[in-house]
Amino acid sequence: MKVNIKTIAQSLQDHPDYPSLLAISDCLNDWHIKNQTYNIPRVEYDRDDLLFPFLAHLEEEGGRFILILNIADDKVYYSDENNQHAIISEDEFLNRWDGIALHAEKTEESGEKDYKQNQFKYFLQNLVLPLGLLVILGAFYLAVGAISFSWPYLLLSIIKLAGVGVSILLLMQSINSNNPFIQNLCGLGGENDCNAILKSDAAKVTSWLSWSEVGFFYFSGSLLCLLLVPSSLFLLAWLNVLALPYTIYSISYQYRFKKWCILCCTVQFLLVCEFLTALGFSLWSFSFSLTSFRLSLLVLSFTIPIIIWAFLKPFFLDAAQLKPIKDQLKKFKYNSHLFKQALTNQPHYAVPDDLMPIVLGNLNAETVITMVSNPFCGPCGKAHEVLADWLDSRDELQLKVIFSTNNQDHDEKTKVARHLTAFGNLKNHEETELILGNWYQAGIKYNQLIERYPLSFNGEITMAMENQKNWCSMADITFTPTIFINGYKLPEPYRLEDIKYLLS
Repeated sequence: MKVNIKTIAQSLQDHPDYPSLLAISDCLNDWHIKNQTYNIPRVEYDRDDLLFPFLAHLEEEGGRFILILNIADDKVYYSDENNQHAIISEDEFLNRWDGIALHAEKTEESGEKDYKQNQFKYFLQNLVLPLGLLVILGAFYLAVGAISFSWPYLLLSIIKLAGVGVSILLLMQSINSNNPFIQNLCGLGGENDCNAILKSDAAKVTSWLSWSEVGFFYFSGSLLCLLLVPSSLFLLAWLNVLALPYTIYSISYQYRFKKWCILCCTVQFLLVCEFLTALGFSLWSFSFSLTSFRLSLLVLSFTIPIIIWAFLKPFFLDAAQLKPIKDQLKKFKYNSHLFKQALTNQPHYAVPDDLMPIVLGNLNAETVITMVSNPFCGPCGKAHEVLADWLDSRDELQLKVIFSTNNQDHDEKTKVARHLTAFGNLKNHEETELILGNWYQAGIKYNQLIERYPLSFNGEITMAMENQKNWCSMADITFTPTIFINGYKLPEPYRLEDIKYLLS
């Protein structure tokens, strides 16, 4: 099925009821995947009546889903977020399953809209990290290549570069501990708990400075020292000796509390590797003459990372702190009861038949969306595209389109509105959707419109347009598109895209 993994994740997370079975069902509907939810009491359970595969809801861990692949020979074959192929006994499954299941089946129409374009977009996004690493490694290679080759210099440079990478991961963890990449990395090797270590008081030097930041300053500063002052091996070897007590402190703390941070342990491993390199090549015996110019470069090497991080840190922290606030506001905004209350507090405007609106979707639907449009309005075209997608995937909606015009014979906007309105009232839904799509999305001109879709109409349409003009004045339409839900104007701060899952 042609749906990108990132689209799946984003669509589910954007759903106001995520995580829930409703969120999954609504997303499947958006991708034109037929699905049905069942609640099977234990006494009515019969494996032969089940359609595989299906999603089963388990009440454990606050509620979770597993994909049941098959049930045979008293064994349940399933997959979940931790296992691609797992097996449990049928009795155990029935004890854990609450009877709620979702079965889905794709059709020829199933798939994500703009699948190829989104696939290419995600491909480019995925290239950012590897290309960034290639650029860094390329610059490192050129910098090292410009200096006379020596084994101690090369080994220390590689260790320092690895230290910079691990330190950046530690900074990412300290800012956003929910980062999936960091969580997976910290989960390597079994029972690790990076959060328990990095969020503890022992991970901080002061209230405003963490050991992760000190590690970043150490590795990035010493790497710059090597690149700018290659003869600084002697000083960096002694600097490493001064850093070794932290290795003892970190490992002993983790051992005492029986909680291990794989990133922290990697930093300690790199510090020990530095020491062994210095020991193997007797770097402490290297000669080094300190001139004022070299001293300036050494100071600059450690100052640059501090300044860069001091500049970037507030932005990262603000973004991390704003995310939970945004999530809370999102839950508040997408509360269906609050939305309905805000909606029904708006003035109500009926859409009488003498307006002759273009009507699309389910003629018997209880939810009626009215869009006041303008034929030459860019945002109206985008709104029409959104609504057309909703009508394609949902059968409980009705759309009415009326136009805000001056209703003057010489006005081209009026001419287009009259033609579209006449077409919508004389032709079927499919043809009307086609002409509206061509007008808003294809960007055709008025003369092309009447050539492709010729139509003659009488004064009734002119009168309907006059009624629409008066109705827009009465409803205080000051901009287009203006959206009404069952006659109520969409209130602030809601936008059309926000109400997709709030309509019922």
